Parts: sequence; structure tokens; C-alpha cells
Amino acid sequence: MAQIGFVRRLVNDKVELEIQRSGGCGSCNKCGGSPEKKMHILTINNSINAKVGDYVEVQGESKDLFKYTLIVYMIPFIFLILGIALGHVYFKSNGNSNYELLSFGVGVVFLFISALIVKYIDKKVAAKDASTIIMTRIL
Repeated sequence: MAQIGFVRRLVNDKVELEIQRSGGCGSCNKCGGSPEKKMHILTINNSINAKVGDYVEVQGESKDLFKYTLIVYMIPFIFLILGIALGHVYFKSNGNSNYELLSFGVGVVFLFISALIVKYIDKKVAAKDASTIIMTRIL
């Protein structure tokens, strides 16, 4: 997966890149959505000695990106469903009349806990400096 990034600034031995998000939208404006392309800011190692103002090619490992995407989306989803299910069983067995609402509340609490877990995993991955995305060349 190769994309083009613009070097915004240098931070020690890292660069801050501005990468245009790509998506399935062809910007036809038929759906009323904004045709404006959103930019994604990314900080990665400056392995090719890029300078401010350079355009660079950015390459990502698809399997690693897929793995991190699963972590970011599936952990919260699983925790939400698990919280709702556990709350449902607990509150229904105790005879609460509002067991659906209470179980949803437990699901939201589990969702919040999962966000903390995902944040911890993100910091751990960043600390290992396992660069999933690298610059390959200056354009």
C-alpha cells in the first residue's frame, strides 16, 4: 500500500507527514457528502533524510495494518457485547425490571474499559518502535 506524503516538519529523528486519506468515494457529490479530502497527520522515522517541503512515498505493511485495525475495532466491539451479555444475565437473574437498560449501561462501561486497553496497546506498540509505515523514497 503506497501513498504520497508531504513533510510538514522535522521532530528530532522523525518527520511529521501530511497524507491524503484515500477512500472508496469518487467525490461525485451525489450523496451530499463533502468532496473535500481529509488529511491524516502521521509521525514516523526519517529513514531517508527527508526535509521540510519534500514529497515522499510512504509504504505500509498490509498485514500489520490489518492486525492493528482489528485491535482498534474488535476489542471495543467484543467488550461492548460481552458487557451487555454479562449485564443482561446478571440483572435479569436478580429480577430487575429495567435489565435491558442496565445491561446496556454495563456494556458502555466495558466499552470505556476497552478504550483504555486499546490506548495501552497503542503506547506499547509505539514504544517498541515497530514501524509499520515507512518512507521509501523522496519524490
